[in-house]
Amino acid sequence: MSNRLIIAQDKWGDTLPDWVRTLVKECDESSQNQVARKLGISSTVVSQVIHNNYPGNLENIAGRVSDVFEQKEIECPALGLIQGEACLQWRDQMGTTSSVPIRVQMDRACRCCPRGQKGSESET
Repeated sequence: MSNRLIIAQDKWGDTLPDWVRTLVKECDESSQNQVARKLGISSTVVSQVIHNNYPGNLENIAGRVSDVFEQKEIECPALGLIQGEACLQWRDQMGTTSSVPIRVQMDRACRCCPRGQKGSESET
């Protein structure tokens, strides 16, 4: 058992969610910085989540972990079936100025999609 998992179990107790276990496992297999980069959040946020003292929206972090590490396919209103990580990347670009046709199309699609409306703060 890794030190991170011991810390997470200590801090979360019996309520340790599976997505936090996944987060810990991914950090153990690479690094906390690499995992944070993939999730589009800071390493500090990853640490705070593992230590169960993150003051922000845990649903957002749980969704990011699911999108990036669970390899689920998402039904995108514009592209059809795409990987969850690709969906997250498009959502994170919402609202950025661009005249590239696919970015304009995806910005519109993400705004209409329930996944895009939940909020996709890139630095939660």
